[in-house]
Formats: sequence, structure tokens, C-alpha cells
Amino acid sequence: MPQFYFIPKRLARKAPWLARAVQWLEAMGFRFIFWLMRLLPLERAKQLAGFAFGLVGPHSDKATKAKINLAVAFPDTSEAWREQTMRRIFHSLGYSAAELIKLEQIWEERNARIDFVVHPGARELMQARRPAIFVSAHVGPWQVAPLVTKYYELTINTIYAPESNPVVAELMLELRQFLGEKLVSSEDGLRPLIKELKAGNSINMAMDTRLDSGKLVPFFGRDALTNTSAAGLALRTGAALVVARAERLPAGRYRITVYDPLTSPDPEAPQ
Repeated sequence: MPQFYFIPKRLARKAPWLARAVQWLEAMGFRFIFWLMRLLPLERAKQLAGFAFGLVGPHSDKATKAKINLAVAFPDTSEAWREQTMRRIFHSLGYSAAELIKLEQIWEERNARIDFVVHPGARELMQARRPAIFVSAHVGPWQVAPLVTKYYELTINTIYAPESNPVVAELMLELRQFLGEKLVSSEDGLRPLIKELKAGNSINMAMDTRLDSGKLVPFFGRDALTNTSAAGLALRTGAALVVARAERLPAGRYRITVYDPLTSPDPEAPQ
């Protein structure tokens, strides 16, 4: 996760005392944001967060990276389209931030807010409580997707990237406690995940995070470092590999879709 959220790293790293001050300010900022969001209705909280992210995000370093990536993925588009799409991305990120803060409310109102679309093979798997690796991506309302495993009362381990700011880390962990998940740091490697799968438990993983290592796989016409750990874990442990995604619907509603388990076309595929 980012070391600093509201201030450029190059500024915060000029002096240790400045870095500590920055993290304290960010912690206080997050506490205020969480307090405010909890007071607001869900849709108002999403609108406010979307506006804030849409206002600040386009001026960050990530905005430049986003436009570069959009140019790679959609080379025939105009600069104006990429600029507009980049701004919509930050607006959507604001929605996701609000959804994380309001996740418990979304769960409590699930009968009115969530459509669970579970394919037959996935339903059979979850009802039998067999171990599975549920994979998703940071797309749309990804914070909402894990609610389907709570709906089926599965014992879930979720991979997370630790926050460098201890106060922010505590706040983020508090937000997910009601899910009943066991949180596993991405820094702990694969061993605890293998242990949990062999014990009959399941795992949630978002597979599209930036990597410094991995396997090169063609992606939009370019070789890109790709995380293959979910497939490797499935082959090694025999756990099912299941793709899930969440979508935003009108009127503050969501659809969570869980697809049938994937199977390897090569039974002798390396682990």
C-alpha cells in the first residue's frame, strides 16, 4: 500500500521528522473521513468520495500512469478520451473507498441491495464448503465482492497489503472485522495459504496488483509481469479456482457474480 496518501513521497522523505508528521496528519485525516462517511447515507457518501477523488486524483502521479496505460490498452483513442476516462477512474475509486467504509451497512441491507448470481458449479462447491481460491480484480465495487463468501458462511482467508501507517492499518482492519475473515499479509508468502487450503478453508485474492516479479504473459500486445500464484496454489493443493466479480447497479444496488470453477486444460500443468 502507499507509504503516503495525501503528500508526494519525494516531499515527505526529505527528513524523518517530516515523514512522521505526514503520517500523523494522514491518520487524523482518515479518522475524520471515516467519521464523516459513517454519518452519511450510502449514496451521499459515495457521491462525496467520488467528488473528492475526482478532484484530487487527476493531479497525482498515478494519473500520469493511468493515461500511459490507457494509451497502451486503447491506442486508437484520443487524448481527450483518455483524460476523461482517467477522471472517471478516480471517481470510481472514490466510490470504492466509500463502499469499504459502508461495507457493514451494505451487508446489513443485503436483501434490498445485493443480487447474488452464483453459477451451479460454484453454488455446489460453496454449499459443500470445499476449499476454494476466489479470485477477483480491483474493478468496479471490488470491496463488495467478498460479501458472497460471508453469505455462504465460508471460512475465508483474505490476502491484504499491510499499511505503512499503523493508525491507518488499524482503521482498515477494523472495517473488515465483521466479515469474519482471517487476514493474511501479502508479505507472509504462500506457506500460510497452503496450510489454510489443506485445512479445508478458502482464500480471497485480488490478482491485479503491481508486481516486481512474476511470469511474463502477453497483455494488450505486450509482455507483462503476471501473478500466477492463484493457479499455482490450485494445482498444488487441489483447491477449486473460482472467479468472482461485483457490479454497481442503479439505485445503490449491486450484483455479485460467482462463476463455475476453472479447470486446467493440461492435467500435467506445472505447479
